[in-house]
Amino acid sequence: MIEFVKNHKKLSGFVAFISLVLGLVGWEASSGLRGYLAARVDVARGHYRLLEVGLPVSYRPEFDRMLRERYGVETSVVAGCMVTEELLAYVARYNAVSMNAANRKFGHNIFKECLHDAGRIWESRKPARRSSGDRTPAGSSSRERL
Repeated sequence: MIEFVKNHKKLSGFVAFISLVLGLVGWEASSGLRGYLAARVDVARGHYRLLEVGLPVSYRPEFDRMLRERYGVETSVVAGCMVTEELLAYVARYNAVSMNAANRKFGHNIFKECLHDAGRIWESRKPARRSSGDRTPAGSSSRERL
């Protein structure tokens, strides 16, 4: 084998290059499958996790805290607003497996529950909105303006 490589350097280099390119293409094309397999391994070990991408909604910290404290589900932000198709495929397949397993374990949709509760808590913490017709600064009366 070594003798063949020595005698056919160009051919050997070309084969190595093509193998590298095909390996990279295969790696990216298999992202969904890799996400599926990684989630299966985590679930088999009893580890439930939600992968998150994109800009966060205002109540994401509360949502993440509820999942962790109520159900032991960890969350991981794996990308911001710049997400490749391959990463999105990985995350989608991972979350599909992990979320279904967690919902089966706890007997209901824990993600929907925590999302609803986190949104409700966030809404209750927001300052009260004034009506659009009220132009007075907050805390002042119309007499103070005169």
